[in-house]
This record gives sequence, structure tokens and C-alpha cells, in this order.
Amino acid sequence: MSNKTIEIKRLTLENWPDLKIIRLDALKSDPLGFLSSYAVDVKKPDLHWQRSFENAEKAIFGVYDGTDIIGMGGLHPEKDTPRAARLGGGYIKSAYRGQGLGGQLLQIRIDWARASGLYDAVYVSHRQNNAASQAMISKAGFAHIKTQEIAWPDGRMDNEMIYRLTL
Repeated sequence: MSNKTIEIKRLTLENWPDLKIIRLDALKSDPLGFLSSYAVDVKKPDLHWQRSFENAEKAIFGVYDGTDIIGMGGLHPEKDTPRAARLGGGYIKSAYRGQGLGGQLLQIRIDWARASGLYDAVYVSHRQNNAASQAMISKAGFAHIKTQEIAWPDGRMDNEMIYRLTL
């Protein structure tokens, strides 16, 4: 960790290499926290990462320490729920955790969803045993609405905890 300024910004097409770097780092470092796996995402071509920026209803944010990307998080339209967004891909490198960056990243995504005028609600979920995520989500005002058992990329069945925030 350096003494550079920490900045959270919306990523654009020119940042696709940073998205690829941090996503693969996240999947390798914290494989239980995502609905994909390193083995799957590492094989995706560069065009996949570039296409991540095609949908104007989607936003991806990067957390930077100077020019080094140290975190990420995004949101996209919630499938089958009009005017709702789903937050996903939230990750902060372990050396930067405990400084409130995850909460800041969460709030920036909520603020963007609200300001966009596209959404009336935001959904987020986590694996049942992710206490840090649960605390951050609850602090932001999300209400737990559903628990469902799903197959995770590590092959295990576990509960996914789903939350909703009305904007």
C-alpha cells in the first residue's frame, strides 16, 4: 500500500485492461465471493472485457491507489425486474480492507443508480457466510428479502442472501 491518493471512478472502455486485471485478481484471491470463477474468466477474450462497457444502463467502478487498481464494483439492470439494478463484483484488495473503501464503493454505486433515473430499487446479494458484506449492506439500508440455496462456482451448495434497497 502506498501513500498515493485513493480514488473511486467510473470505468470506461479505455479502462478495460484494469477491469480484467482486478476481476481476475478478485476471482483468484477471493473465489468464494463471486458467481464466476478464475478458471472461467481467465479464458475470456479481450473483446469480452471491452464489451463490458457497451450497455449505458450498466456502470462499473474502479478503486485506484494512484494508477494501481485495487478494487471494483458494478451494477447492471436486474433481470426480470423492471427499473431495478443488481450490484455485483464488489471487491477490495486485502491490503486495503478495513478502511471503509467497500462502503464508499457501495454508496457510489447506489448514488449512481439513483442519479441515473433508470432505477427505483437496487438489489445485492452475498454468500451466507460473508459477514463483512452483510454488515456493509445492512449499514447502507438494504433489507434482507430472500434466502435461496444455489450452486456456487466452487461446486458447493450454499445460501445466497438477497437484499433490496428502495431508491
